[in-house]
Amino acid sequence: MYTFEQLKKDLLAGREIEFKYNGNLYSLTNSFEGWALCINSELIGHHFKDINHLITFIAQVKIDGVYLKELIDLNKYEQNTLYTL
Repeated sequence: MYTFEQLKKDLLAGREIEFKYNGNLYSLTNSFEGWALCINSELIGHHFKDINHLITFIAQVKIDGVYLKELIDLNKYEQNTLYTL
C-alpha cells in the first residue's frame, strides 16, 4: 500500500504525484514557479521553491475536511488513480 511516507520520498526524489479524490484530480507538481498542490489544475495555497516547504504544507492541509496524510495512508483516494511521474 502506498503511504504518505512513500509520497514524501517520491517528492524528495523529484517525482510528481497525481490522484483523484471525490471526482477531482489532485496533483503535486513542479514548474518553473516551484512545487505546488493543485486541484483540477487550480493552485491550492502557493508555489514552493523548496520541496521541504511543500512537504510541510501538505502534511497540514485538509482536502474536503480530511488531512492529505490520512487520505493517502488510509487509501481514501479513488482506486487506480494514484500515479507517480
